[in-house]
Amino acid sequence: MLSPTEPLSPVTLSHGRVVLRPLQAEDAGPLARAFAPHADIFRYMSSSPLQPGYVEEALRLQRTGNQLPFAILVGGELAGSTRYGDVRRTDRALEIGWTFLHPRHWGSEVNTTCKLLLLMHAFETLDLLRVQIKTDLRNQRSQRAIEKLGATREGVLRQHMRMPDGYQRDTVMYSIIRPEWPRVRRELSMTLQRHWEGSHSR
Repeated sequence: MLSPTEPLSPVTLSHGRVVLRPLQAEDAGPLARAFAPHADIFRYMSSSPLQPGYVEEALRLQRTGNQLPFAILVGGELAGSTRYGDVRRTDRALEIGWTFLHPRHWGSEVNTTCKLLLLMHAFETLDLLRVQIKTDLRNQRSQRAIEKLGATREGVLRQHMRMPDGYQRDTVMYSIIRPEWPRVRRELSMTLQRHWEGSHSR
């Protein structure tokens, strides 16, 4: 259960070839090198691992108790990062976000697996009532991916966030709440089963 006072405890989550482990300072260099050729994928994000101090800042926020960053490993290889953030203990709610995944894994089961692991931990271990996910209104690909998770689109926060290039972005807000979790879990599990069957039928 989510403690009313203590920071989120670092935890390792895994399913199949996907492992989410606590982000470490030593991940900074490998992440920057892996994503340097793919800088364009961060155009809708307010920060990226290509910026000096990105991992250091994520770990600082972890110490404040407001975030819990993970490294994404696929088959033992560092493939990206994701995290819990905006932890609201009184409301029993948090956000899943700050997610980036190496393009070689786009269209695979990896993102679905990551979200299933994070949602399971949020609803079943931390006993939360609400998980939110948000994205830039311009990021159609991200919106499609979030909607495939079964999240409900709640609306648009207009002129919500200033981006590094000075653009004042509109933000689309999605959520999954506790009564929806059994359905979402069932559908995500079925999606992963189809991925598995498809990969083993080739």
